[in-house]
Amino acid sequence: MKKGLKLIVVMIALMMLVNSAEASEVDNLKRELENTEREISNITQKLRDTQSEKNVVENEINKLDKEILTLSSEELKLELLVLDFESKIQDKEIEINQIEDDIVRGNDLLEQRLRVMYKNGAVGYLEVLFNSSDIGDFLTRIDMIQRIVGNDVSILEELEDMHNLLEVAKLELENEKNNHYIAMQDIKTKRQDIEIASRAKETYMQSLVGNLDELKRQENKLLQASDEIEKKIQLAQLATKYAGGEMTWPAPGYYTITSPYGMRAHPLYGYWSMHTGVDLRVPMNQKIVAANAGTVTYSGWYGAYGNIVLIDHGGGISTLYAHNTTVIVKDGQVVSKGQVVSYSGTTGMSTGPHLHFEVRENGVHTNPMTYFQ
Repeated sequence: MKKGLKLIVVMIALMMLVNSAEASEVDNLKRELENTEREISNITQKLRDTQSEKNVVENEINKLDKEILTLSSEELKLELLVLDFESKIQDKEIEINQIEDDIVRGNDLLEQRLRVMYKNGAVGYLEVLFNSSDIGDFLTRIDMIQRIVGNDVSILEELEDMHNLLEVAKLELENEKNNHYIAMQDIKTKRQDIEIASRAKETYMQSLVGNLDELKRQENKLLQASDEIEKKIQLAQLATKYAGGEMTWPAPGYYTITSPYGMRAHPLYGYWSMHTGVDLRVPMNQKIVAANAGTVTYSGWYGAYGNIVLIDHGGGISTLYAHNTTVIVKDGQVVSKGQVVSYSGTTGMSTGPHLHFEVRENGVHTNPMTYFQ
């Protein structure tokens, strides 16, 4: 008798150890999944940052390319302007050569007159005056001499002024040519600088694209790892034993079923659809309890279900409690059979206060009533 009792105790202890080990394996896998998801989140953020930086660099490259086009246009205008000035300089040089020829001829004439004046001196002019036949002729000869002397002086002054003006014009044109040449060189230098900057940014862009590709590869690798871990968790949960026994009623004191499991007319839209659980008539803010012992795998808002609690009971069996006003358990929390997990309400897609209760086997909904006597 004592031996039989000891055997039972040992078997119970072994079962507890097995269940504990299996639960520990699931917890470890969940922690590994959380770490992987954090890494995925970090990689995703790096992808966003790198993509944002790539967009900025692309915009800068586009601006530089536009500036290069603008500078190229300005450079072409300056080149045309320089050509125009070069043409004007050539015309001026021809004009200068012509005037210089005129100056040479004028100088020859003046040199001849100077030689005559040097030989004759002032006596030559006096002889002309003394040889006058009368007073009228005398006055005429004085006027002629004055005209000759004035004309000589005028020719000298005019030739000198023209020579100076042409020299100044030539210097000004040469100066303009130099200024425009310098401006054109500046434009070319700036264009080269911008092209160098643009090429450098394109090189950087290529590195960013490489970084993006590498980050995407890392993200895909982590996502694959995440999928594998989730599969391991599902297998580990299937390996765990179901908490066992029939379930306790999730809404103590409220047993009226307003909508059973199965096909029905949708309460809001009227079309024929599958009802994946049972609806229980429960007033606002009433206690909702865990139908069996297990671990909370999700708690919080879940779309049309409103605030929900999802509990894993082992062996692939899970229960869902929807439309709650308040949820008082957290993800990963271990709960006992009959423990309060939420308070009833009408959140999500609901026509009024009630509890929507589901039982799922390996993720597939099934008739919850088969778990109650």
